[in-house]
Amino acid sequence: MTQRYESGEKFLRVIQLFQRLSDTQTGLTTRQLADELEVTTRTVQRYISTLRDSAGIDIEEVDGRFRIGSRSRLPAMQLDHYQATELLLAVRALQQMRFEQEPALIGALAQLARALSVPVVTRYLQGLIAASERRPARSARHEVERVIVDAFVRRQCVEVAYRDAEGRETRRVLHPYFLEPRAESRTLYIFAHDELSGEVRPFRIDRVREARLLAGTFTVPEDFDIDAIVSGSWGIWQALGQDDVVLRFDAAIAERAREALWHRGAAITDLEAGDIEARIAVASEVEMRSWVLGWGGSVEVIAPPSLREHVADALRRGAQRYPAS
Repeated sequence: MTQRYESGEKFLRVIQLFQRLSDTQTGLTTRQLADELEVTTRTVQRYISTLRDSAGIDIEEVDGRFRIGSRSRLPAMQLDHYQATELLLAVRALQQMRFEQEPALIGALAQLARALSVPVVTRYLQGLIAASERRPARSARHEVERVIVDAFVRRQCVEVAYRDAEGRETRRVLHPYFLEPRAESRTLYIFAHDELSGEVRPFRIDRVREARLLAGTFTVPEDFDIDAIVSGSWGIWQALGQDDVVLRFDAAIAERAREALWHRGAAITDLEAGDIEARIAVASEVEMRSWVLGWGGSVEVIAPPSLREHVADALRRGAQRYPAS
């Protein structure tokens, strides 16, 4: 019985080793592999020999780093160069959202780089992999994120400790319906049914301090549509009703403002002397405040009053910091 357990354990470790060697472009040292597999470096060397000699896997070694060789890679994916470029842009956006090593992302990039048949795209993918592997190793935040992903994929409830923007911490049980990346904040949001409030709400994943999978499972409602949910938001917020925002931009920055007004509902009107007026219906003007303030004195808020008052107050307080000399 003991021998059977050890053999099964070895088989599992060898499979894990193969997966890790498949998921790296720059290669991994025996020390790194030993730490991940929780074995000795000598054991890793034996596993590598098993893959080479018994399974016939081509394993390359360069400067003490190991990876799967070209003779054991999958055939190229049949994507044309337009499709491959779109894929490159998508993974580039995702890679920019990561500040630490993410093995799952590195592995996905490595698999794509080996499988694509568009050399230019493959070369840039390999560059993304190298940059990702140079980032700091995984942290507690990484472990929290993996628990959230497990809950999302398995449709399993998860208990979290969540700290909101004001620093208040609560414990909640979430049913993660979707993970929504947001480029403007460089983070992921969890769209989840929240048992505490009884609502479907977005939660910033970087504000989750702890996460623990629970035994309970859930079902995503048939009418849940993430695109419909965020279509009326400036970013990610939802709210009952809507705010009709009216902004007037100076002529000097009118063209830049046109380019920045990406919201699908924005209606732009040309005014005298080159100024423009933008009208946007959003779920909440609060989410637009920092964006509007970024234009400084080059924009005037016409409506709603709450946004106009917030921007005016912020600019007045800012001006007080710079008294005339």
